[in-house]
Amino acid sequence: MNKKEVIEKVIEIIAESTGLETEIIRPDSTLFNELPINSIDLVDILYSLEMEYDISLKLSDLEKQSREAMEGKPFEIDNVVTDEGLKVLAEKMPEIPAERLIKGLTVTDIVKLFTVESLTKLVLYKLESSEAEG
Repeated sequence: MNKKEVIEKVIEIIAESTGLETEIIRPDSTLFNELPINSIDLVDILYSLEMEYDISLKLSDLEKQSREAMEGKPFEIDNVVTDEGLKVLAEKMPEIPAERLIKGLTVTDIVKLFTVESLTKLVLYKLESSEAEG
């Protein structure tokens, strides 16, 4: 499964779940700011992707990956992402403009940064992980 195929499927599922036209859903569109996706839509989108690819998806998997990459250093302190954590996020999410990964970003705000491409990368990560396990 290649990235292009997965991103096309993610866009298709977002369109089906929200009623949006596929033409307005771009890989760099943020799920919560640029697209009118709410938490109920997101649950439906994640469920549809899980069924499509036979995987389990959690947006918190990105945070988990970032914490693992920190090798014991704190990713966040009092729910605020550390400077080192921001650097790891920038590496894990290069699709996010640097000006959005700013000092004071909270762990709960990370989900607001998710783009269609971020979601695609999460699907690909889970597919690769399940292949490695299987």
